Amino acid sequence: MSNNIFNIGLSGLSAAQWGLTTASQNISNASTPGYTVENPVYSESSGQYTGSGYLGGGVTTATIQRNYSQYLSTQLNNAQSTNSALTANYNMASQLNNLVGSPTAGISAAITSYFTGLQSIANAPSNVATRQSAISAAQSLATQINAAGAQYDQMRQSVNQQLTATVNQINGYSTQIAQLNSQIAAASAQGQPPNQLLDQRDQAVANLAQDVGVSVVQNSSGYSVFLGNGQPLVVANASFNLGTSNSPTDPSELAVTYNGMAGAKPAPAPQVMASSALTGGTLGGLLAFRSQTLDPAESQLGAIATSFAAQVNSQNALGLDLSGNPGANLFTAGTPTVYANANNTSAATMTVGFANAAQPTSDDYALSFDGTNYTLTDTTSGAVIGSTTTAPAGATMGGLVLNVAGAMNAGDSFTIQPTRGALNGFGLSTTNPSAIAASSPVLVSVPTTNTGTATVTQGVVTAGYSIGGTTTLTYNSGANTLTGFPAGSMVSVNGAAPAAPPATYTPGATYTVTGGTLKNVSFTVSGAPANGDTFTIAPNTGTNDGRNALAISKLVTNTSLANGTSTLTGAYASYVNTVGNAASQLKSAQTAQSALVTQITSAQQSVSGVNLDQEASNLLQYQQLYQANSKVIQTAQSMFQTLMGIFQ
Repeated sequence: MSNNIFNIGLSGLSAAQWGLTTASQNISNASTPGYTVENPVYSESSGQYTGSGYLGGGVTTATIQRNYSQYLSTQLNNAQSTNSALTANYNMASQLNNLVGSPTAGISAAITSYFTGLQSIANAPSNVATRQSAISAAQSLATQINAAGAQYDQMRQSVNQQLTATVNQINGYSTQIAQLNSQIAAASAQGQPPNQLLDQRDQAVANLAQDVGVSVVQNSSGYSVFLGNGQPLVVANASFNLGTSNSPTDPSELAVTYNGMAGAKPAPAPQVMASSALTGGTLGGLLAFRSQTLDPAESQLGAIATSFAAQVNSQNALGLDLSGNPGANLFTAGTPTVYANANNTSAATMTVGFANAAQPTSDDYALSFDGTNYTLTDTTSGAVIGSTTTAPAGATMGGLVLNVAGAMNAGDSFTIQPTRGALNGFGLSTTNPSAIAASSPVLVSVPTTNTGTATVTQGVVTAGYSIGGTTTLTYNSGANTLTGFPAGSMVSVNGAAPAAPPATYTPGATYTVTGGTLKNVSFTVSGAPANGDTFTIAPNTGTNDGRNALAISKLVTNTSLANGTSTLTGAYASYVNTVGNAASQLKSAQTAQSALVTQITSAQQSVSGVNLDQEASNLLQYQQLYQANSKVIQTAQSMFQTLMGIFQ
């Protein structure tokens, strides 16, 4: 009997030791990332049959169990994955927002300063110092736009570097999980769960989820980990690698590739993955920032630079420079960038221009050929812009003029970035202050010999103008007409359809002459002319004329962007606000998601985390259990000594 009591006491002593060991393990790992609190699981030992009933056999420590909740861990991993994506996206958007700055400073202020300089030239067209100030303002604008382009290039390179680093981390975690699957399977074959290895595997999955969104399936082979599109990263003891390579549609950006099973012989060819398969985690956040904020913002600013250059150049071409020559281009801007897809099988090439560079699109496009149809798709919105069965050769679609040289094969495509390269390509065509065409090439005047009260504006021209020699118009009071237009002329009154002269006189009407030697010239006649009064239309031979400089300065109020609803400075303010709003929205979303992570973490830790107060209480409990079982053993020893004394 004493021997049985002794064995029972020993089993209790062992159980108390396991309890003390487990509580000590929990306390020592209270701050260990990924540690799951452990508890001993006790069971009653098998009894021994006697005629008086079964005698107890003490206690057995069945196992050391982790307080692990698969549901809460999955919820936490998903929440952390979303939070990591929002954090990565916000961090980059915040950097871009800091670079962009104020909607009224920087580039916007430089645009305004340039146009203000043109107003000064209009007041003093022959003043070289005033012209030089305008050139200096233009150079400042070009410097700021070029700096913005360099900043965008740096941010794109930063995204590329972070993508590479994140992919390397993902591969490392995938390899670790696969190795732990193998180790856990081997260790579990001995009959007890290897808690330390299980914790390491769950922590590796948690770390992986912060890099990319994954789903985890547990089976007899361990954890199988899959990306959002179902492609595996881990299956049993095999891991599958990701990689990065130049995007086939845009070599300035890296694409994420699926490289297949690690160590496979021969190595499978990398496959470029769609961004939709890589949501969540730092990887998904970086890709989302690039496609939703970085690229559109650069294109939007590039559209402003493109429109500015086109508007100023067009208006300068309608004037005369300080030497009396027709105005030439004052600015250059990058032309649309076209990339042939790296997977194209033909040698076809493509060039793209703007139908109207003053109103450029800021979206990106792709032209694809399926063997029958050439289809232009707006890759920013996903909308199909147009389709044709013949290769575009000067065809206009979506505000772009498309030209394909050579035969495309089925499956070939081209990426079109109309304005993204405009920032780096922006600059001055000339630094000669005399090149500013401040004077208007036409001069409409009223001879002093007229007897009526009619007045006339000095006239303006539009693109493709021709003035030829001097034209004298005469007012005929009987027919109430203006005669004397050159042969072949057509005259439009107040924007009406052009008609052959003579033209009916309407006080305050604007007359636009087209055709013949006098072409694309407009002027306004007001007042009451007398019969026989004349009006002279002649080339302007003077350079002390600031009408065209004034016209250039007024471009600051021209609503050419955003489908004819926004000025250059207004478009810049919208651009700044768009970037700022994106950063603000991401910040709000990230803050809310962080709060959700904290909430789920609290719930998960309440089940799997170490509670030091509870463990302190457990230590006292197991200490008392150890002392009590020691007393049992002492009692059994005393009984044995008493029994031995009977026989002495």
